Amino acid sequence: MKTKMIYIIFLLQAFIFTLSNVITPQFLMGLHLEKYYFGYFSAIWSFGMLISSPIWGKLATQYGKKKFVILGIIIYGTSQLGFYLFDNIILLAILRLTSGIGVGAIVTLLLSYLILHTAPEQRANALSKRMAFLTIGVTISYTLSGYIGLVLTKELFLIQSLLSIIFALMVMIFIDKDKVQACIYPKQFNMFNSLKFLKSMDKSLIIFLFSITLTTMTFTNLEKFIDLYIIDKGYEVSVVGNVQMVFGIVLIITNLIFVPKLKKYLGNIYVLQTITVMMSIIIMITFMDNEILVSLYSIFLGYIVLKGIYVTSEQLYLSKAIEPEKMNIFVGIRQSFTCLGMILGPIIGGHIYAYNPMNLFQFNILCLLISSVMISYIKLSPRVQTEIQYSK
Repeated sequence: MKTKMIYIIFLLQAFIFTLSNVITPQFLMGLHLEKYYFGYFSAIWSFGMLISSPIWGKLATQYGKKKFVILGIIIYGTSQLGFYLFDNIILLAILRLTSGIGVGAIVTLLLSYLILHTAPEQRANALSKRMAFLTIGVTISYTLSGYIGLVLTKELFLIQSLLSIIFALMVMIFIDKDKVQACIYPKQFNMFNSLKFLKSMDKSLIIFLFSITLTTMTFTNLEKFIDLYIIDKGYEVSVVGNVQMVFGIVLIITNLIFVPKLKKYLGNIYVLQTITVMMSIIIMITFMDNEILVSLYSIFLGYIVLKGIYVTSEQLYLSKAIEPEKMNIFVGIRQSFTCLGMILGPIIGGHIYAYNPMNLFQFNILCLLISSVMISYIKLSPRVQTEIQYSK
């Protein structure tokens, strides 16, 4: 792996995946759909990731990651092209599903690749750099699409499809083939029997995975519905792009400056618990204010900082707790729990938002608080305790 290029690939991944996010609500409204359909389309995409991520992890362990990352990009690019060509709701739902299946390969395997090709003592820095480059890609994407969306809508799906070709070529050129590992998985493999590996894990890890689901529900709802909330308040699509640009800049600073300085504390389960509580308080304060843009540009930036620290810390905690030979499949399982939150969040959130937008933000606070309670019962696994003691 060309170490520097993997981060450019992460940047391109984030740029392509989020290029149509700003115009998606506008696109669906143009099809005369109710607002809660926005949540369903997001959930369908996440469901594709949910069912495919463990399978991609197993296939990569047996046959290598590179070819399946490229296959995932092809599936994703073809699906986005279909979004540009067709307007049939049922067909669009199917294409949304296949898009998620493709993304499941890309996200799961590139993250697993980075973890396995980074020394344990360097993983905190590597994961924070990954988040920084992902955020740079998202920031550039939202900024450009916010203004492009004033002129173009579904054409952005075509652009995503074309950029996927460049993405695939970069993976083909700059990602080295990894060694194929001995197969330790059942021959009849699917999403459900992959979860049997949970039996061999610490109960604390299983609880933690469910807490990730709840936290992801909040992250996904805020990511998806803040855009819609701003538009419903009467602002232009370009304002959404500007807000997301500021969020992105703050997240970049967090991952490049704050996270490296805090790395000795990251992976600590009690730090994660504190962060979830603090995020819930910030959300409550933000959406109590009628001047939503003022709140988003001020107090809510604290949530963005804490989210950046949480994501890196959560990934580092799990990377310490799992044996290297099981990393591929576990990253796939972890992605499934993440996707479960990405499914349940928009489905539940979409209906709550359609009834009363403020209730949605209260629901997100509740999810974070329940997650915090779950984390309070978690004890660090023996392996993590050993690594922390060694690092001292």
